Formats: sequence, structure tokens, C-alpha cells
Amino acid sequence: MPARAKNTPAQSSAAGTDPIDWARHFWRRHGLGDDEDAFIAMSSVLRFHRLMVDTVETELKRHDLNLTDYMLLMTLQLSETGTRLVSQLARSLMVHPTTATLATDRMEARKLIRREPHPTDRRATLVHITDSGRTLVNDATEALRAVGFGFAGDVHDDQRELIDVLARLRLAAGDTDTPTRAARTT
Repeated sequence: MPARAKNTPAQSSAAGTDPIDWARHFWRRHGLGDDEDAFIAMSSVLRFHRLMVDTVETELKRHDLNLTDYMLLMTLQLSETGTRLVSQLARSLMVHPTTATLATDRMEARKLIRREPHPTDRRATLVHITDSGRTLVNDATEALRAVGFGFAGDVHDDQRELIDVLARLRLAAGDTDTPTRAARTT
């Protein structure tokens, strides 16, 4: 096993061990300009996203699901009738239509969903969640609830604030399905 490289004095004293602090320090040190906060915010969101996804995917693997499959099943579960078009699923999940089709293939093979042709549009396919799909997604949701859906600790107020901040940022980024203020009950 190769010897672990030691931090130089500049690296150790400048930013400790937090990668975001380290990035901020060297952004400034290299004089990279006024967009420091945007870069640091992006880095922080991507780092948190990775931490959250790692936690969530660990639980979902126990149910033989990946994140796309879980979100597809939840989208169907949360819909009024348990039915959506494949194209709607792709848009909701922000995945390529081919990815949505491959996910529906996997879920159909496991009898978690069923497909049928749209009654009036021959080009469209409807996807319905089955009772088995509902049971699995409910079990997986309970497992995710047990790990706070990837949020560690008692962060309820932070979650609410994050929902509002992200809704504004998504709207500014062109997410057309974003409300100007997150809807929630108190």
C-alpha cells in the first residue's frame, strides 16, 4: 500500500479537512474571481447530493431498487390514479425517455407495473402501478423514512427552508413545474 501523502503546511492550515473550505481557500488563493459563492454553492449542493444519494441508495438496494426505479414507482403511487404516460414519467424524473422506458421494462418484468396502450394516442403508452408495486414502494419508503430520506439529525426547519430556497433556484433555472413558493401544510 503506498504511503499516504501528507498535507503541506498551506493545505493543513488553510482549510482544515473540509473539501468545501479547501476549495474556497484555493479559489481565493488563485484569484479566480467574483463567482466564488456560486462555485462554492454548486460544490456544496453536489457534495450533499452525493451524501444523500449514498444513504438512500443503500436502503433501496435492500429492496432491489435503484433511485430511478423508486422515484418512478413513487411518481405512480402519488398520482391520482396510479397511472402516467411514459413521457410524463420521463419529464417528472428529468431523465431521457429511453431511461424511463428501460426503467418501466425492469419494473414490468418484476410485475410492479403494467403497461397498456393509450386509448386515443397510438404513440403513447400508459403505465399503471400494481398492488405489488404499491407494497414494494411503501416498504422502501418506510426504510427511507428510517434514515430521514438522507437527512441526518433533527433538521425539520432546515428541510423546510431548503424546500423554499430550492424552489426559487429551480424556478430561476427554468424549471417550469416549480411553484414560486413551496406548498406545504403547517
